[in-house]
Amino acid sequence: MIFEERFNQVERQLLLHRQTLRTASGLSFHSSSTSWIGFHEAFKGEDGTELVIGEHSEISIAFAQEVDSLRLEYYVVSDFLGEDLHMLFDAENIDYDLVAPSPRIFYWLTLEGSGFRDSRPGPIATHPYYQVIDGPFRRLTISTSHAGTVHIRKLEWTGTHRH
Repeated sequence: MIFEERFNQVERQLLLHRQTLRTASGLSFHSSSTSWIGFHEAFKGEDGTELVIGEHSEISIAFAQEVDSLRLEYYVVSDFLGEDLHMLFDAENIDYDLVAPSPRIFYWLTLEGSGFRDSRPGPIATHPYYQVIDGPFRRLTISTSHAGTVHIRKLEWTGTHRH
C-alpha cells in the first residue's frame, strides 16, 4: 500500500523549537531547530502547502510503521553562488577544487530504524524533483546548513511487509 502526505490538510504555521505536529497520514514532525521550520504556501510548482526547513534547522519525521521506500518531492532555494561557495567551503573545512563543478550539498538526510543510522548528503534541485530513498527505516531527519532552505512538497512511501 502506498501512503502519501501532500500537506493539504496541514494548517500553515511555524513549528517552534521542540514542537511536534502529527498528521492524519500517521507522520509525526518534530522540530529541534533554533532557526525556523514551518508549513507555508508553495513557493514553486503547484499551489498548496509545503514543509519549509530554514537555514541551520533540523526536523525529524517519524513514520507510524517501518518504511520500505520513500519518494520525496523537494527543491532547494539557496543564495550561495560562485564566490559565496568558496566562503562556505572554507568555513566548513571542505577541501574542494572549485575549478571543477561544485558539489551542491547544503543539507543532510539521516535515516534511523531497526538499530541502524545512516547519514547521507541531500542533493540540490532548484525545481521540484523526486528522490527515492530505500529503507527500511522509521525516522528521517533533515538537517540544513547556512546555505539555503529545503522545501518538501510531498512524501510518498510504502511500508515493509514482514511475514
